[in-house]
Amino acid sequence: MKLVRFGLPGEEQPGVWLDPAPDRSQPMILNVRAMAFDIEDYNAHFFSHHGLERLTNLLREKNRKLIPAQGLRLGPPVARPGRIICLGKNYVDHAREFDSKVPASPILFTKANTALNGPFDPIILPRGAAIVDGEAELAVVIGRETRQATCENALEAVAGYTVLNDVTDRTAQRADGQWFRGKSPDTFCPLGPYLVTHDEIPDNNRLRLISKINGVALQDGKAADMIFKIPFIISFISATITLLPGDIIATGTPAGIGSARKPPIVLKAGDVIETIVEGIGHQISRVTADQA
Repeated sequence: MKLVRFGLPGEEQPGVWLDPAPDRSQPMILNVRAMAFDIEDYNAHFFSHHGLERLTNLLREKNRKLIPAQGLRLGPPVARPGRIICLGKNYVDHAREFDSKVPASPILFTKANTALNGPFDPIILPRGAAIVDGEAELAVVIGRETRQATCENALEAVAGYTVLNDVTDRTAQRADGQWFRGKSPDTFCPLGPYLVTHDEIPDNNRLRLISKINGVALQDGKAADMIFKIPFIISFISATITLLPGDIIATGTPAGIGSARKPPIVLKAGDVIETIVEGIGHQISRVTADQA
């Protein structure tokens, strides 16, 4: 299944994306709330109360409530999560282009959940942010409370996967000596368009990650090149930190970030950045300047 949330910012409703099929010429969205009013949103309650199984049953019903997807805004496919946990330098080539130090264990940081943005919404550059990168990442959505997972059972905790653009203000990141402020400005976490359920992705290592600015490819890597693979990441975090339903884990970005290039290619107002994880989704975001 491809879970989506559609509607105006702050007013999104849960849906299931249905690609064109012999009986329909355009994408449609299953209007979940119209069929099950108690499914308020894709949040912790949904994931922890058999929400995915309920969606499967709704899709089997004869009188499904479908609406055309064309023209509808898509928001982040997960309602504001409690945590967005991220990995730094989880690809060898990116670690080397960043500061040449390849980590011996996962480097964890967080992004503020107020940074969440729709997959096609504008990215707004804060005033004074002169060096801003986009980073294509495969994100994992946790589906159940998880503590002390093993590498062997860690994927049982995964509800699905989505695309995350870890937009970063490098000036703030370097000035602070830590990453939270530079990673967390409003709109700096485009997510989606879909949450693709775990059963649709038999091998997450095969996924390809791509970013483009104004049509020019910058990043092109494979999840197989991660230093720390997803089962180990979940095991590592949950050894001491309980993961909760709806938590998001961003698994790192491959080499090719714009600020590491010569000359640098950094985001500026008017640019269009595309963030792609093949088999998961394709974001397109226009960059604008803060007018406040």
